[in-house]
Amino acid sequence: MIKKVVILIFVLAALIGGTLAAPSLSLQIGTVPTPAALEVKARDLSLVCPGALFKAGGAQGTTLGNFEHVGLVSYASQFNSTDGATLNSGDGVFTVSAAESAKENVVPNQGSELLNASQYQNAAGATLRGLAATNCQLPSNDIFLLGGATATGREALLILRNTAQVDSTVSLEIFSEAGSVDAPGLNGIAVVSGKSTVVPLSGMVPKTKSFGIRVKATGGAVTAWIQQRTVRGLSAGGVDYVAPSPEAAKQQVIPGVFIRGTAQVSKLRAASADFEDLLPVLRVYVPGTANATVTVQVVGATPATFGTVVRSAVNAGSVSDIEITGLKDGNYVALVSSDVPVQSAFRLSRVTATSAPDFTWIPAAQKFTGKRKLTVPNIGISKFCIYNEKTGAVEVIEVTPGSTYSFSGSEQPIYANLITDVDGTVANLSVLDQKNAGGKVSVNVR
Repeated sequence: MIKKVVILIFVLAALIGGTLAAPSLSLQIGTVPTPAALEVKARDLSLVCPGALFKAGGAQGTTLGNFEHVGLVSYASQFNSTDGATLNSGDGVFTVSAAESAKENVVPNQGSELLNASQYQNAAGATLRGLAATNCQLPSNDIFLLGGATATGREALLILRNTAQVDSTVSLEIFSEAGSVDAPGLNGIAVVSGKSTVVPLSGMVPKTKSFGIRVKATGGAVTAWIQQRTVRGLSAGGVDYVAPSPEAAKQQVIPGVFIRGTAQVSKLRAASADFEDLLPVLRVYVPGTANATVTVQVVGATPATFGTVVRSAVNAGSVSDIEITGLKDGNYVALVSSDVPVQSAFRLSRVTATSAPDFTWIPAAQKFTGKRKLTVPNIGISKFCIYNEKTGAVEVIEVTPGSTYSFSGSEQPIYANLITDVDGTVANLSVLDQKNAGGKVSVNVR
């Protein structure tokens, strides 16, 4: 018996040793093909606007859960044909297509020199009043919106539009002063091809004065805005769009902080706490896991216009509103610096003695060199505010309504925004250079 056990141990040892010492073998049948480098053309350039303002309850305001376009919207755009390319436009969608005879059916040189487009609407209803304007957007699968409120008398509607040929499913990440928001309805939002979906944010972040939203889409790419409206009692207090913010950065610039009506604002704030949000505010969101120390330097356009400096700590993953006090009427630029990357936007109010207050949310501007174009709305008084990063110079230029202006920052990077004022109402447009990317892709054929 002992002999059998010994033999068994030697056999097992031999098997284990053979397994551990077995050589590593690889088998290849035929040859592995070299990856092919394919040139993928950029998609046709398509810029999408939200269309006319939405009114909750439909046109009459009596149908629960119904949202309908109200009023008339106007568009400001310029298209410069390249190699026979054509522009198709309608219902707030501007699409450039290559000529059939063009080589590889590609439209070269996408961007604002080829096409720029925006929309504007001066609403004059009893509860929907103010100037609302926004850039038409390039559809995307990842959009961040910073601005808006759902406190008493404040309505925030998330507008999702899908102009792709396939349906889209959207999920939301919402961040407030307390951090990430966990609420029902954040996932599985259907946006049907060729349609718009309106999501009332009060159901997700009720009675919240400051938040930011990340919109993530699967399937078709979408465009997204927050339509923000203020009502004080029975009186309209302004309306505007919150447009997408650029990527987080340690240094951000917001040109176009044109302060007006400070004496009137003081009177209104003294009369009612409901006018507190007429104060200028910088909203900051801190992505990631590190807290931020944010410094806001508000610089006047002229030596006679004194600004201010404000410093604030903002927790990671949260949104914070930093009030900017002490500014007198004048033209300013907000310079935002942080020890970690942040996203920022500025709430600017417009108040006169003869009209109801209005407001606009100005996202941080994109730094650029090279050429960009923007077409000015054919209404009111419009001014470009330009900040030169190298020299620190601030320039404010009043422009002709309906005209297209070209910028060039080829040697010194610049930031620029457009502010439009119509009889005490205010809105803004960003100077963008929207384009689809093409390029080379490696493909293994098996």
